[in-house]
Amino acid sequence: MSVERHLILHEIILRPSGEWSPGGHGWTVARVAEGGGYWLPARNENGLQRGAIQNGNVRALNAGDVLLQVFNGGGLLRASQLGPLKLQLFTVQPQFLNGLLTVTEWHRLETAPANAAPLPAFFTAQEPVGQKFAHLANSSRGNGLATRCSLLQLWASAASQLFAAPVADAAHANKLRERFRQVIGQMLEAELSGRTLGELSGQLHCSERHFSRLFREEFGVPLRTRQTELRLQRARQLLADSDAKIINVAYDSGYRHLGLFNAMFKKRFGVPPSVWRQRNTIESGKRLIPKSK
Repeated sequence: MSVERHLILHEIILRPSGEWSPGGHGWTVARVAEGGGYWLPARNENGLQRGAIQNGNVRALNAGDVLLQVFNGGGLLRASQLGPLKLQLFTVQPQFLNGLLTVTEWHRLETAPANAAPLPAFFTAQEPVGQKFAHLANSSRGNGLATRCSLLQLWASAASQLFAAPVADAAHANKLRERFRQVIGQMLEAELSGRTLGELSGQLHCSERHFSRLFREEFGVPLRTRQTELRLQRARQLLADSDAKIINVAYDSGYRHLGLFNAMFKKRFGVPPSVWRQRNTIESGKRLIPKSK
């Protein structure tokens, strides 16, 4: 599987009655630039979910409307029979935002398909998201740093509207838990991956056992599991975006033993890091030439 285009604005033109469905990984933000069509929530052998029209599940999309969908959400966009439809779209892959997301934000994005408002989310041309996308698409010049930052901000603005602030549980609310949410929940996930359990629990002045219990209750996984995932996602990003030696990727991802890094990477992604790199290319078309270990 090749590395997918991340924060790259591009266009797709659908013929009359043509269909398009978000695929791959990450979040897709798409705007109807010209024409019109319909969002269909799922498909069967006839191309349409049974009872979708009768139940009112089909959503009409007009020029300027925007939809936000996560990679495994299902559904498709069908152009009107009256003419072609032009889409402007980009994909955001949170695993490539290492160092930018907080622990809480990462958790909400991971659980969004199950816990957020119904997806996809729709924004009309008159809403701020639709207006911002139109301005960005009309003023964009290439896919430079400024454009990528603007796309990221647009996605963040749309996605943040789906997540409600965590509600304190009165039965368990206490000062330590609130401090945990303030300190750990708002900590950048890259920082979390580099801290020890002792350092984190010491920051909250509680025992390691108590901290571990708080972390599992808040985020649904043990601290070590979260740290391992963050480090391996960081490693995958480095393998895709650079030609650094494998051993340097391991060090930069928090591993001091190359053998352990190779084993953990293969367990998570199915192949050793050197093989993963050979199968993936940078989106610009430049092929990565792995250096020797």
